[in-house]
Amino acid sequence: MTSHPTCADPKNKRQLCPVCLHWDPRPEEGAGPGVGYCAKKDIVTRIRCECSVFEEATPMKVEARDRSIYGTIPTEGEEGDE
Repeated sequence: MTSHPTCADPKNKRQLCPVCLHWDPRPEEGAGPGVGYCAKKDIVTRIRCECSVFEEATPMKVEARDRSIYGTIPTEGEEGDE
């Protein structure tokens, strides 16, 4: 796989996109390996080693993001307490 230009020295750089909150690795039509979608920048790009919008995808942040996108599902007992 050819590295993105920000990964000039791939051996000493950490690939940020795979662990970023904004990364969506779903392949776009015709995209090769190492290419995905950055929701924050709204672009299809190669995996990067430097990024101004990188945010580590911790379980807490992923859950908060998913809640903001999909809302919440009431747990048993929350709905219908009339």
